[in-house]
Amino acid sequence: MKILFVNLFVSYNSNSVIRNLKNMGHEVIEKTYYTPEDNYKDDRLYDMLKKDVTDTKCTCVFTTNIWPLVARVCHDQRVPYLAWSYDSPQNLPTNQDLDYDTNFLFIFDRAEVELYHKEGIEQVYHLPLAADVDRWNKIKPSGKSYDVSLLGTLYESTLPMLLSGMDEYYSGYVSGLVEAQKKVYGYFLVDDLLTDEFMEGLNKLFREKNPKMEEDVSKRQMAYSIGSYLTYIERLSLLRLLGSRCDMHLFSSKIKEETKPLLKDITIHDWVSYDTGMPQVFKDSKINLNPSLRIIRSGISLRCMDILGCGGFLLSSYQPELAEYFVPDEEVVLYDSMGDAVAKTMFYLEHDDIRQAIAHNGYEKVKSEFTYQKQLQTMFDTAGLQ
Repeated sequence: MKILFVNLFVSYNSNSVIRNLKNMGHEVIEKTYYTPEDNYKDDRLYDMLKKDVTDTKCTCVFTTNIWPLVARVCHDQRVPYLAWSYDSPQNLPTNQDLDYDTNFLFIFDRAEVELYHKEGIEQVYHLPLAADVDRWNKIKPSGKSYDVSLLGTLYESTLPMLLSGMDEYYSGYVSGLVEAQKKVYGYFLVDDLLTDEFMEGLNKLFREKNPKMEEDVSKRQMAYSIGSYLTYIERLSLLRLLGSRCDMHLFSSKIKEETKPLLKDITIHDWVSYDTGMPQVFKDSKINLNPSLRIIRSGISLRCMDILGCGGFLLSSYQPELAEYFVPDEEVVLYDSMGDAVAKTMFYLEHDDIRQAIAHNGYEKVKSEFTYQKQLQTMFDTAGLQ
């Protein structure tokens, strides 16, 4: 096939996707544009994409993450559009342009896919992410050694700002949601408790306080705000608990100055490159943490796949699909509370042979069952492409 691969932003796994598409025997035409301010409308970008789709006579168009503007171009030109997202949830305020018959949109989080289906969007499919094992095998450890590492952002949330604009009833309700969700892993109960009636009342309050408010806060935006806030709290708490007990390292960027004193027992490193620095951190670390972004409702993040694909030991918060696709305590280790995370960290630091065996088993699982070529072929089969 002739595949037009469209770059609209810096994507972590685009190089892996392109390399494996070529290894499968496909012709890949890579085009880089710019990231539009509006995911739905940009006449200049639309015209550029339309010209390239027409000129290349491509069999299909491929992107990492879902771009409604690309979907519309492909629909208008009657060319299949394949998108594979490594972000969840999608940063899309509406479902505009998602229901075209030319769309084949793949998301790694099954629960998010089910939400789209409930909204009547049928062209969205579930597909776990992949591990580029061959690529990571070429990267050697740096020679450094870390007991426990977390590579990722601490996340910032708009929730404190939103709470400041609420009255006692609404702020109390949302704060209660946060406290309840803190105790629950593997199910995002916020989806059920942020009712349409609640959001209508909340937006009425916001409009009364700010008559110039242009758009309502959507249920999806509120859920993300709560999820990202919970992620910040969990990651900060876990770092502080482990920092007082073991050699804890954080590889991150944009840490607020007011947060740094809270991490005084942590060794903080600059952000590392995805291509070389990331696999070295995963290989150099005895334990790699994955306190999952709470708004990822069920799926296995790219971080998890990369840790396992590097042969690293993965200690993750409980995610339903991790427990489904991998054998807990044999291929990965999952925790369901802060206390559980600390206890398991200390146990596996003291038992090298068990830890190394689990890391090896996880590596073998992704090497055989979560390859890019296998997942890409699933996409083509779903789209009816040869």
